[in-house]
Amino acid sequence: MRPLKLHTKTTLLASAITLAVLATALFTISARVVNLVREDQKALAEDQASSLAEHISNMSLPRDADEMARAAGMVRTARPNIVSVRIWERSGGLFVERAAAAGSLPAAEIPEDTKAALRSGMQSKVTSERPNGVNDALYRVFAPVSEQGRVSGAVEVVERLDDVPSIAVRFVRSAAWIAFAAILLITLATYLLFRYLIYRPIESLLNAMSSAKAGALDVKVAARAPDEIGRLSLEFNSMIGQLREMTDERKAQQQLLEERVSEATAELQERNEQLEDTNLELWHTTRRLTELERLAAAGQTAAQFAHEVGTPLNLISGHVQLLRASLHNNPQAAQSRLQTITEQIERIERIVRQMLDRTRTETGELTPLDLNELLRRIFDTIAPALDERSVRLAATLDEGTPLIEGDADRLQQAFINLINNALDAMPQGGELHVTTGVEAKADGPPQVFVELADTGCGM
Repeated sequence: MRPLKLHTKTTLLASAITLAVLATALFTISARVVNLVREDQKALAEDQASSLAEHISNMSLPRDADEMARAAGMVRTARPNIVSVRIWERSGGLFVERAAAAGSLPAAEIPEDTKAALRSGMQSKVTSERPNGVNDALYRVFAPVSEQGRVSGAVEVVERLDDVPSIAVRFVRSAAWIAFAAILLITLATYLLFRYLIYRPIESLLNAMSSAKAGALDVKVAARAPDEIGRLSLEFNSMIGQLREMTDERKAQQQLLEERVSEATAELQERNEQLEDTNLELWHTTRRLTELERLAAAGQTAAQFAHEVGTPLNLISGHVQLLRASLHNNPQAAQSRLQTITEQIERIERIVRQMLDRTRTETGELTPLDLNELLRRIFDTIAPALDERSVRLAATLDEGTPLIEGDADRLQQAFINLINNALDAMPQGGELHVTTGVEAKADGPPQVFVELADTGCGM
């Protein structure tokens, strides 16, 4: 005979015990408690309806509506299951609402058979299911109100009958004892079963897992039975073997990878050093080019200035000599010479102004640019020079600085020149402070400013 599997044995035993306990509890609660509780609720509702009807019948005429409402309210609040208390007054063949307790449900039409019973002086009872899928039911009790031997009205008491779950909660003591007995029985049976069939094999498997977690990958678990636990043990042994092989392979690959990473790191460090040297050389080259450009521009300007001004100066010299010779003999000719000298001097002034205009930097193309981003690129460029001079950069860039219209190349050159001046003023090292921001103007739009300050001795 093929043995039952472990989960089959456990399921059959647990199902049998649970079924017996639930069947007993369901029979006890459903057949016993529900009927007793609901009958008790109905009896209480009938007694309260009769008592209230008798109390109203004994009131002096004419009956006060407020007093009847107070009496109905006392009955309404006597028990939480009473949801409505209402006083009806008979008017001809109809029953008209006269008073109701606060918080009562909306009035419902009195059934015709109930009206007939009330006219005969009999108590009437109506049970109706709640709408909208509510499980509890409403129990309506009508008791006649008498006036001088005849029916003058009725008292309606509406009782909410508890559903099965709410009754079970109210009688939780009995349900608790039943649940306790069921839990105790199931726990004891499951413990005895699992103690020998599951706990011991699983404990051995857990111990093996702990050893493997600690690094002992040569551990093995004995398969005691051909069930799920036995198969799990065999699979564990197979997994540990594969894991051991993968671990050995991973260690070999890790060692190889570490060697390659070490080689790549050394090469990268060498390249970084070369890059730093190149960047520093580029910085020095940029400075030399800037100085050479200045010298070249100055030399070209001086040569051109000497050439342009030489001609009118020679003319002036010749006219001065002629003027000296003809000053007394020919005054009219002397006056003409003076006019020529004046014109040549004015020409020299124009040449000087033109030379100055040409030496001024031409205006470049203005485009919107981010001043902070431009400064960050400059900081990256001058970083080697700062390190070489032992100068620490302290940048405070206002992120709220708007875009400005400017020539990025010429602004960069201007900032680099200022930084060069600052570095020249700090040969022994120091701090270079660069600050950007927006300054409000009372008579115009706000202005963006850049402030450079160093700790040098000055130039």
